[in-house]
Amino acid sequence: MTSKEMEARSGVPRANIRYYEAEGLLCPDRAKNGYRDYSEADLAALEKIKLLRRLGVTIEELKDLTAGRLELTAVLDRRLAEVGTEQAALDRVGEVCGRLRAEGATFADLDTGAYLEALDAPALPPTEGEVWWKAPHAPSLPEEDALPVCTSIPRRLFARLFDTFGMRMLVLCAMGLLGTNPVSHTTAIALMAEGLLLLVEPLALHLLGTTPGKALMGLRLEASGGRKLTYSEAFTRHLMLLWYGLGLGIPIFNLVRYYQSAKRCGEGEPQPWDTDIAYIEKPVSWKNLAAYLLAAALTVTAAETVNAWSQLPPNRGELTVAEFAENFNRQAEYLGMAFSGQCLDENGRWEDLPFNGTAYIAIGGWGPKNLPFAYTVENGRLTAVTLSAEQENTENWLTLPTDQMEVAVMAFTWAQKDAPLRTTARRELLEQVESAPLEGFTLRQGGTVLTLDVQQRGFRYSDSLGLLLPEEGEENFCAFTFTIALEEQ
Repeated sequence: MTSKEMEARSGVPRANIRYYEAEGLLCPDRAKNGYRDYSEADLAALEKIKLLRRLGVTIEELKDLTAGRLELTAVLDRRLAEVGTEQAALDRVGEVCGRLRAEGATFADLDTGAYLEALDAPALPPTEGEVWWKAPHAPSLPEEDALPVCTSIPRRLFARLFDTFGMRMLVLCAMGLLGTNPVSHTTAIALMAEGLLLLVEPLALHLLGTTPGKALMGLRLEASGGRKLTYSEAFTRHLMLLWYGLGLGIPIFNLVRYYQSAKRCGEGEPQPWDTDIAYIEKPVSWKNLAAYLLAAALTVTAAETVNAWSQLPPNRGELTVAEFAENFNRQAEYLGMAFSGQCLDENGRWEDLPFNGTAYIAIGGWGPKNLPFAYTVENGRLTAVTLSAEQENTENWLTLPTDQMEVAVMAFTWAQKDAPLRTTARRELLEQVESAPLEGFTLRQGGTVLTLDVQQRGFRYSDSLGLLLPEEGEENFCAFTFTIALEEQ
């Protein structure tokens, strides 16, 4: 029979049945599909457990009775003696309460001595022919005879979000330290974070009984007997969570799984991955919320610090031309900029990269070979980098080489000792370069200044394309010259 049929025939809630299974008092068979298959013998065993637990027999005594280490008569004798003691104590409480009530005692003039002596006196024998004036209620199963179930959707959700977010930040930091731009690998970060969580969460549950997110939400997991989950149990639990709870992230199907999980929480039922696990939740307070927000803020700060540091060029401080070229090549690779298959050699000149099968196209009328860098060196130290070019009598459309400009800023300005660590502060200059007008500008950051000088005739600016186009009929008379200087102040 199924769990539902077992519950209906025995009158014992499924939560209690699962608890008795976890304690080893019930051992149902498993069908081929993995579901429990209860027999009539299991039902009879459950009826015995139900009777004896309502009589006050302990779980440990039931285990000994099941294993044949203890006789039922011995257990009942102990319980009778215990009940007799409890009844005698209740009788004495009733007698003293009756005397207090009959004598009309008040709290102000209460003489406690005589009544305390009456409470401590030997138990009185029962009166012959005494009967109950009211039928007592049948004792129910003890409340502790059920595995705890966490049905709080917000607490479970925020615990899961924190653990997932933490793994993503960890992967992001690792990619940054390895010199890989995480912005272009968002899908890979998500997949690697889920894979890392699949390994780390079972280990945390095995060693600690909780995870960082669950701990912040006051949640803890235990296996039968109050022990921690084995790694195998925790790993299997996570796999079931991915399928039954998250639907493996498959669109539409995952929404169905979310709904089913929320419905089980609303009905007070355990999730399929928590069926035989005690999901313990402590009372939540403002301290939990404060700790959660603080931990999230620290995680974001740490990840942003590592990300900001990883974006800095490899050479810092006073630069040589070779070090600037190394910075430029690294930053271009980090941003995925090919520059028509060119990079800078140790002398700061353009050279061809090994052919990798990619066809490069010069954008905006310029190619790297048309845009050589000029360097100002004082006592072996690079103090200025200049990029200039001119076009005359052309039919090509033109634009400023903002890619080269931005990478040069990252290679030179970001290498200065006074360069800000925060990425937002550093990127302000890049954003200004991207949106700079073609008339020219002067921009400053830290100890460097970036200037653009433009001279042109015979061109018109296209707002829709953001390019300079030769005026009709002026192709043989147009000229465009620009100079970009990046230097120390």
